[in-house]
Amino acid sequence: MTNDDIIYNEVNAKYHTPEQRRAILALAYTPEQIAAKGKEIHFKDVPEEQQGEELEKLLLAGLFHTFQEWKKDGKSVKAGEKATICTKLWKFNDRPRKTSASMEPDALTAAANDQRPDGNYYKAPAHLFHIGQVEASRPAPAGRFKSLDEIKAYNRMLADQRKAAKTAAEQAASTPAPIITEEHHELPELVHVDPLPTKKASKPATTKKPAPDVLRKAEREAKAAFLAVPETDRKGQAAALDAWRKTRKAVEDAKQTPAAVAAPDEAPVKQLDFESIAAGLLA
Repeated sequence: MTNDDIIYNEVNAKYHTPEQRRAILALAYTPEQIAAKGKEIHFKDVPEEQQGEELEKLLLAGLFHTFQEWKKDGKSVKAGEKATICTKLWKFNDRPRKTSASMEPDALTAAANDQRPDGNYYKAPAHLFHIGQVEASRPAPAGRFKSLDEIKAYNRMLADQRKAAKTAAEQAASTPAPIITEEHHELPELVHVDPLPTKKASKPATTKKPAPDVLRKAEREAKAAFLAVPETDRKGQAAALDAWRKTRKAVEDAKQTPAAVAAPDEAPVKQLDFESIAAGLLA
């Protein structure tokens, strides 16, 4: 029994009703094509009324193949599909036979040898898929290289790139890295000092003259300008701090300058008339 006979018997044993056979045949043939096939095939020893059914069985068996056979036809099994028929088919083995001249092959081996007389056949498991379970294979992507010379040229380019990268790394390792120093400017801590208490007196003989409003305003503006400078701007902070210090010093100098001493609110000292005093004593 050949592989075609095995497939024919297995397929028609599972799909034995006309409805099952025609549902699968409709995936590959139209009724007109089936009728045309019937005119091409001549059945021997089959009654005319059974030739239509026999034609359906024969065409149905031709729509079942293994995965590799569909691949040869340019089709691939759809994802998730499982084989509908699992059987055993004759498979060719190219290893030399271990037979002697006195040994005669059995009937199955002789039938298998009819397919290919120069081989050694054995039965192996086979999984069959029908035409509804396969689809056209996607074309393989075009190769990147068209010849062996292009592959060699690409490999040489990669080797040159690796060599250049290695040389650059060695040069970078032998060259001493520059020493980078970072300057840190520490700002003096600002301490709030309360103003000195003023002594109230009825006679401001020793009071100090207050700082002018212009200096105080300038000092406040300098302080605000310093606080507005971001911490990352060291030069800006240093300049703003210097301006603030100058205005503060001007205010302090104004405070240290003594005010004009006011004259006391006393009556003027009367000068003694010594001549009048002497005349009164002699009288």
